[in-house]
Amino acid sequence: MNLITAILFSVFISKNIQLEEKVYFGRAHNYSTIYSYEVTEIHISSDSILTRYDYRLPNKREWKNYKNYEVKEEKQIISKKGQYYLLINPVNHLENEMHCLKITKNKLTYYYKNSDGSLLKGFTFKRK
Repeated sequence: MNLITAILFSVFISKNIQLEEKVYFGRAHNYSTIYSYEVTEIHISSDSILTRYDYRLPNKREWKNYKNYEVKEEKQIISKKGQYYLLINPVNHLENEMHCLKITKNKLTYYYKNSDGSLLKGFTFKRK
């Protein structure tokens, strides 16, 4: 009986954790020599893990079928500092000093550090 209760409890917890995942979506030309279009999904889980899925497509017309293409997956940890989120490498726990994020209810925006230390706005992803 205890085993059944434990299994049901773990299933309930895992479903709630999955529901709390936020998904952001973006697509644009990438000006690569081989692929001309890119679709990106960013998943942020409740345990502050950011998973980025990049799909490179041969042309813009294929974007609706992006799940049929090979994906490049990258995981990072995010940590809030002021109004921005820092990206941290999960292997060596070093902070990415060139990029940070601003996350709102409806969008996620990449910011890049300029040579003078100011932040430049990069690509914005919309929440799915």
